[in-house]
Parts: sequence; C-alpha cells; structure tokens
Amino acid sequence: MPSFLKKSEGRTNGEEFWKIIVIDDEPDVHAITSVVARDIVFEGKKVKLYSAFSSEEAKRILSDVPDIAVAIIDIVMEKDNAGLDLVRYIREELKNPYIRLVIRTGQPGFAPPRDIVVKYDINDYREKAELSSNGLYTMLVSRLREYRDIVELDTQKRLLERSAFYSSILFDGDGSGYEDHLYNAFDDFAKILGINVSLKTLREIKIDNSNSKKRISTSVSWDADKNVEFFMRDSINSGKLLRAEFSKPITLHQSEIIGIFLERFLSEINNYVLSKDLIDTLYKVIYIISEVTETRSLETGEHVRRVGKLSRKLALLLGYEDEYLEFFEIGSMLHDVGKIGIPDAILNKPGRLSDEEFEIMKKHTVIGYNILSSVEHPLFALASNIALYHHENWDGTGYPKGLKGEDIPLEGRIVSLVDVYDALLSDRVYRPAWSEAEALKFIKENCGKKFDPKVCNVFFDNYEELRKLYFR
Repeated sequence: MPSFLKKSEGRTNGEEFWKIIVIDDEPDVHAITSVVARDIVFEGKKVKLYSAFSSEEAKRILSDVPDIAVAIIDIVMEKDNAGLDLVRYIREELKNPYIRLVIRTGQPGFAPPRDIVVKYDINDYREKAELSSNGLYTMLVSRLREYRDIVELDTQKRLLERSAFYSSILFDGDGSGYEDHLYNAFDDFAKILGINVSLKTLREIKIDNSNSKKRISTSVSWDADKNVEFFMRDSINSGKLLRAEFSKPITLHQSEIIGIFLERFLSEINNYVLSKDLIDTLYKVIYIISEVTETRSLETGEHVRRVGKLSRKLALLLGYEDEYLEFFEIGSMLHDVGKIGIPDAILNKPGRLSDEEFEIMKKHTVIGYNILSSVEHPLFALASNIALYHHENWDGTGYPKGLKGEDIPLEGRIVSLVDVYDALLSDRVYRPAWSEAEALKFIKENCGKKFDPKVCNVFFDNYEELRKLYFR
C-alpha cells in the first residue's frame, strides 16, 4: 500500500485551531490576551492559546508544539533581554522562519534595536500600554494572516519543486514505473500539505483508436477543492480513470499547481506510450522488410533479429545510450536491406562467386545506403551508415570504400563483428554452420585485421552475457 494511504504526519495534521503563545511574566497580560483571543475566528478556525511565564517554559512549549503561528514575547522577564534571547533561539536554533514574532514591553527603553528587528524577522513591536482590546484583536488577526500567507507560499514552493522533479523523471525503457512515480508524487504532495490522499482506480477504459470521433478526454477535472479525476493511458489501446481524494480541501493555488503537474505528467505518459507504440510498430515493419530481404537469399529472418539484439547490447557496452540504443537495434536489422537490388542468381549461388559477381554483390552496401539515407531522421542516418560500412575492415581491405581503422564509423565496426559472428553460426547456401569454437577462433584471429580491436575486446570481455542473449 502506498505510504500516503496511511495517516500523514504533516504540518497541519488534523489542525482545528490557530496556535498562539504568550510569553510574559505578568499574569494579567495572559488573562487579557486570553479574553481577546477567545473571540477570534479566522478562516473558520478558532485560536488556541499557550502560556509561558519564563524563557525556559517557552522553549519547552516551542520545541514540543508544532505549527505555532504567533508568539507574543515580553522583552524583560527573568533577564533584561530574555525576550530577545528567545527570539534568537526561535530563529537560529529552532530554525523556524514561519512563526510571527510580536515583541511587547512595558518598558520602552528596552525596545529592540533596528538591526535586531531586521536580522531576526521581528514582525511587530508594541508597548503594553498601547494595546487595547481592539488593537490586540487587530494585531493578532493581521499576524495570523501573515502566517497563513508565508506558510502557503512555502507550501506552493515545495509543491512546485516536487512537481518539477517528477515531471523531469525519465520512464524506464519498458514503460514500467510511471504509475509508481505518480503514486510517489501524490505521496510527497500529501506530506507537504499535511493531509491524507488516496488514489483510486475508478475504472479501466478500452480505447477505440479506429473511431476518430470517440476520443478519451485527457483533461484534469476537479470536483470542488478535494477531489481530482484524470485519465492515464497505459497502452495504445487502454488506460485508467483515476481519482485522487484529499482528506481536506486545498487552496486554489495548490490545486492549480497539482493540476498543472498532472497535465504535464499525463501528457508525457501519453507521448511516451504513443512513441513506444510507433517504435514497436516500426520494429515490426522493419523486421518484415528484413525478413523478406533475407528470405530472398534463403536465410532466416531470425538472422536480422539476432543481429539487432546483439548489436544493441554491444553498442550499449561501447557507450551508446538513450534512444540511440533503440535506433541501433532497428538500424542494424536493416544492414543488408540493399540485397533487395541483387539478382537471385548471385544472391543464392551455392558456390564461390566470380570476381564480376562479387563486384555486383558488393553493391548491396551502397544500395542499402541510398535507400535508407533518403529519410531525414537520426534512426535512418544511423541505419544508412550501418548498411554502407558493415563490410569495411579495420586494416582497410573491406568495401565499398576501403576505409581503415577509426575512419570507419563505430556503428559499422560493431555490426561488422556481430554480422560475421551470426553468419558463421548459421547454415548458408554455400556452406554449413560452423561450431561456436570455430567462429570464436576466426573472430579472435581477425581482431586488428578485419575487426576493430576495441570492439573485439568488449565482445570477448562480455562474451558470456552476449552468448546468453544470442542463444536465448
């Protein structure tokens, strides 16, 4: 169960009163303040008064009681500057920037210096003689209003910070985790607001993507100031209608912040799901195209799938990341797409090709490049490079350009090794499959000749992991 479904220990947990503390060694001051505070009802809440007759007693209350809104402090108590020492304690030791501090004294000569007023954020100074009943009432309501506003601004700030954090989260490659991120976000919002929040699934929804007139609303809908409903897509064809229920009403600005977060977060999920579906669909289309190409050469379409998966893993080990790993897998599956332009008689010849036939066969690299480079997209830029350069050799003896060493793009060097590895382990029209030991021996003997030594080292250093992926 998400932790926010349990009782929250937030700042205003179950709060029914505004808390005010009077710190003064004169009992009459407490009595008068009590009489005035009894009549205060601010924003639907009454006042609860705490009394301390010394600095030490005040420290105990201030340490034990959370969320005191206003402290009315006498300067002269057991010491001439006891009240100012208490102000320093509140701001520096308790590190409480919220409580509103009102200095009150019957001895005008002990008024706080102006630099102390600024340094410790003293919010009011009154002489005891000038505080009538009406004056005290007005002062307390004004300070409560200040406290409410400063706490609300801090709450909004923290909501914005957590919203920005969760909005910046990148989802896992398989799409898992974003629902957990949403629950965690509401968990944090509950703690910040000091209330309980429950997140409920109202119903599962199937999406009819074939009917353009029937669209699922992705808007965020508030019911008064306690509940919000929204749709979260979990696949191209389905989603959930969710409701977040707050145990207490929240302010307009708080609901606006949470609403903006939800709209952005749900938009990211929607875009992610749609993008992933497009990638998955593209993968399937490319697999079909590659399978058709390979079938023409009497090879199984599984060849391109294996080359894709192994090339992606090797690319990851060699520093590719993020969406380029998706691109790499798809692009490497298209490495031989240019064979579509090679005559069957050459493509499926069971014996050794003549020099003229081999020259024609070599053209599949350029044909593949021309096909793929016609699309302006990073995926096809990568795929076209793989198609063009996957037969180049480290020592410069490859084709079509005879490039040498690091002049060959890294993606070409990666797929070159993987393509040969899979080809050697597969039956071909012109020879039976080699044993695994024979294939590995060939690759090792050609490191630094046919293959990039760095790619070879990564391949052999991680071979057990690559082997499991290949034979899975």
